[in-house]
Amino acid sequence: MLQDAIALDTPAELAILLSQSSSDPHVLPQDSHGFVRHAQFATMSRLLTCLVNERLTSALCCVTAPGSPDFLLVTGPVKVANSNTWVAGTLVFQLRHRPILASAPDGWTNAWPVRFLDPEDLGLCAWRTDCVDLAQNTWSGATLECPKELMRHIGGWGALDRDAVEIICQELHSSMEHQAHAYAQQASGRTVPSMQKASDIDWEQSIVEGHATHPMHRARHALPPLEPLEPHTEFRHLRLRFVAVAREQMTVRGDYHELLMPLLQAAKPLGSAKGTMLDKVDLQSQVVVPVHPLHLPAVRARFPFARVLDFDADAEAQASLRTVSPKDLRASGLDVKLPLGVKTSSALRTISTYSAFLGPQLTPLLAPILAYSNAPLLSSEPASAILNDSDPDTAKYLACILRRNPQSLCAENERAVVAAALTERLANGSSAVCALWPNLETVSQKREFLRTYTGLLFDAFLPPLMTHAFAFEAHQQNTLVRVSAATGIPVGFVIRDFGGIMVHMPTFSEASHGVIIPMLPGNSTTAESPEEAYGVAFHALVQCQIHRLVRALDLHYAGGGWQIVRDEFARVVPRDVPLWQAWMREEVPLKSFVTMKLGGLYRDYVYSTVPNILLYRDESLGLVEA
Repeated sequence: MLQDAIALDTPAELAILLSQSSSDPHVLPQDSHGFVRHAQFATMSRLLTCLVNERLTSALCCVTAPGSPDFLLVTGPVKVANSNTWVAGTLVFQLRHRPILASAPDGWTNAWPVRFLDPEDLGLCAWRTDCVDLAQNTWSGATLECPKELMRHIGGWGALDRDAVEIICQELHSSMEHQAHAYAQQASGRTVPSMQKASDIDWEQSIVEGHATHPMHRARHALPPLEPLEPHTEFRHLRLRFVAVAREQMTVRGDYHELLMPLLQAAKPLGSAKGTMLDKVDLQSQVVVPVHPLHLPAVRARFPFARVLDFDADAEAQASLRTVSPKDLRASGLDVKLPLGVKTSSALRTISTYSAFLGPQLTPLLAPILAYSNAPLLSSEPASAILNDSDPDTAKYLACILRRNPQSLCAENERAVVAAALTERLANGSSAVCALWPNLETVSQKREFLRTYTGLLFDAFLPPLMTHAFAFEAHQQNTLVRVSAATGIPVGFVIRDFGGIMVHMPTFSEASHGVIIPMLPGNSTTAESPEEAYGVAFHALVQCQIHRLVRALDLHYAGGGWQIVRDEFARVVPRDVPLWQAWMREEVPLKSFVTMKLGGLYRDYVYSTVPNILLYRDESLGLVEA
């Protein structure tokens, strides 16, 4: 982008502005304006991270003067002849920390191409340059706060499809609105008690920001026939509804009605309805399907043959929104996963035919390969029901998966905590794990916690990856850490949701003496090579889970955290196996969220190549040699 440069001059006015502008989003006022501004930053920092890492734009890390803050310079696809030329429309972003940088071209003295950017590297403020006069050492620029403006800027520079860009902007807007409301709810006192006092549902509902790098991390973008969802829409405390469908129109697997029976028996009549739900249906000829209350309009509009029953039941939503814990199934240790015609992060949150087919069959096949120390407990899916329709895009709107509740699998002295809860931040900006866990005050305590957590995580999920090329999608939402109720020390893990597994079937079958996992044609969980399974596991375990925990424990920029992770990886994985080579190379694939959105993809992954965060040393040194 910038050729033959020696030094990139910075207008004095900009250097002063950078020095005097607060970079910390957590110092914003705890009022509606502050929540909106914080939400804009949360969304835009994630968006810019994706745009840079996916090479949809490029960025330079610039240093103004000794002791002055670094900043990020993002420009369009134009070349300039020398260091004293700035392009109108150049974007300037504050930096709180130095990203991972490439070596500067020969002769460059104060600007480095950015190889890998993280949202936590960025400061609060950004500007769009209108005019630069380096002869007068001045500039003029407008504040850039709206992620939609950033997306349209980059879309124009890259000649991206306008319709695709506008769809992304709609979801960015939804993410900002719902994120601002979540901040307001958090500030109003919706917080988690101490680690010892919190329930599993407390942790599930403690998520304020969610996915750390996805720009649509808080989107609640309802698709027709659902009406747009307001930020104050209640997602946590629900009243489930029910429909009855002729049995021949549904595909049922497992002991579906038997397992669902406590919920069907306890459902409460609505309005003038009397008696019990079981008085109104014939389970020999009909299937009763719970329906998420926000999804009911879609069921009514799409499936007039589904008879809505005048009964409802209490349920609490988990972190995924569409998986709920009905009060009347707690004793039997079951949760319910339901379709929800709403886009959040990368996909429409319905239930695929593939997931409904796979879940009830998978657990018995996995038991033999998980017979090792520290293996994860499986939140199995013993039964499912889904519309019997040849079009999977229709069937996914009417379905139900029954799943074992993670807490019900734990010992009495253990608590199941969704891993995402550990890396959230409280209203004052402090790390949730450091603030809410006992005995995490010192660096040595944090290092020991990380070592225990990472060691158990690798013990749990890497053996089947090495031996069977089988990868769970063990990101922070699917993984629950089992901790001692008394001390908070991790003792193991629970894994849930099998829709995102990846398995290389020839390797799995050979290692399992001929066992084959049944898969429907067109599934997205069959790998073409073992390396594809290794990549899915790396994304979920390292990029999405361990990376965030290292940062939450404040062991990233100062160094030390990643050496612990490398030590535990070396303890579990021999150097002479393919997994070592796949995970320890200098560059690795990174799921490209915005590129996938531009292509309308969510089941078919697109990857960019980025530096391997597993090789990180500290802020000043960057990466170790692979």
